[in-house]
Amino acid sequence: MELIRTPKVEHVRLLDRSSGQRKARVGTLYLSATHTIFVENDPESRRETWVLHSMVHGVEKPPATPSGGQLILRCKDFRLFHIFIPQEKDCLDVHASLVRLTRPGLSPPAPLCPEAAL
Repeated sequence: MELIRTPKVEHVRLLDRSSGQRKARVGTLYLSATHTIFVENDPESRRETWVLHSMVHGVEKPPATPSGGQLILRCKDFRLFHIFIPQEKDCLDVHASLVRLTRPGLSPPAPLCPEAAL
């Protein structure tokens, strides 16, 4: 089973509530095996936000809006990130991937032999 359905999503808005940020930054969201990475599109600052998957306490997905989907990442160090994704399909894929990546022990076990998967 592939853990990461969509490794890169562009035109994502990130709002970091823990830093008191009031305006969302626009950029690209990357999913790796160990981190969720947000890279800002602004060529002057090009800031990056890295979140280690083992530091994520929970991933919430509020109902979709006409402007797309939203994810809320609650971290164990009390950081709170709101991620706005323009396409609902991408939002669902990122949500499913983050749930599996942040809780690897809850994934169903992989079959030991290929014939068992049929």
